Amino acid sequence: MRPRYSIEKYWFESSSQYKGKPVDIFYIYPTINSEPLSNRGSVPAYTDISRAEVRNAAKKNQVYNKTVYAADDFNFFAPYYRQMTTKVFAMSNTERKFRAKLSAADVRRAFQYYMRTFNNGRPFILLGHSQGSQMLLELLKHGMTDKQYDQMVAAYLMGYEITEKDLDKFPHRLKPAMGETDRGVVISYNSVTSMEGKSPLFANTVVCINPLNWRTDGVLASADLHKGIVRYDKKAKAYKTTPGYTSVRIEDHLLVCGEVDPKVCYNESLKEPFPWGNLHFADTWLYAENIKENMRRRAGLLG
Repeated sequence: MRPRYSIEKYWFESSSQYKGKPVDIFYIYPTINSEPLSNRGSVPAYTDISRAEVRNAAKKNQVYNKTVYAADDFNFFAPYYRQMTTKVFAMSNTERKFRAKLSAADVRRAFQYYMRTFNNGRPFILLGHSQGSQMLLELLKHGMTDKQYDQMVAAYLMGYEITEKDLDKFPHRLKPAMGETDRGVVISYNSVTSMEGKSPLFANTVVCINPLNWRTDGVLASADLHKGIVRYDKKAKAYKTTPGYTSVRIEDHLLVCGEVDPKVCYNESLKEPFPWGNLHFADTWLYAENIKENMRRRAGLLG
């Protein structure tokens, strides 16, 4: 049964997430279940978000992104959606595209409900990671009016691919960011510690910007430009910021972070799509302070 976004439970926390801020974030979370891709048995193709335990599994991810990125600067809106499970990512490319239509339709309906009911004409930022970025990419292509697009500050689509075909087919909706202040653009990247860590899932991406120096060429951004990773410290029971974590350069449309230890986010059960050296599961926190500052700057909240 498809979710009805007029019902409170299909939104993170509460549907009344307007906190009096001038700019919104509309956030779509990544794949939450972590079954190995080889598991085609009893794992369903989609999550059942009518179940409280399924929604609760997504909450930790949403709490992080609201706390770190929205904080005191933005209103934060995040719907639950019937996302594809990792079972689908073991299917053929044709089958994956077909399966994605249901998830994308949920996100499209949630966005349109948000625009009708909550937005009230404010500028907004789209924020996603992995499957969340995939769904927001589909929203940009097929689910947004021109007027709504004009309200968009930028779309931060981390950990997914944007292909040459995408850019050719949707030149007026998919405009890669070329610096740190342009608006109505897409910010996208995938991180590795070396080129051996390249994921076959995102092998065709042609969009990448360095979040340390906001360049699209191969010029190295030194670690002193890294404003900080943000991770939860269980002992302190608080989020901890660590600046100067790594230098970053672009090679073949990937961010190469030579100082990062690959084991920081390596998952043996998912080594097929995310081999040793791939930093897919770190993309949201690896440059968190740089991204947050940039959101504020693009939104006109910084001088």
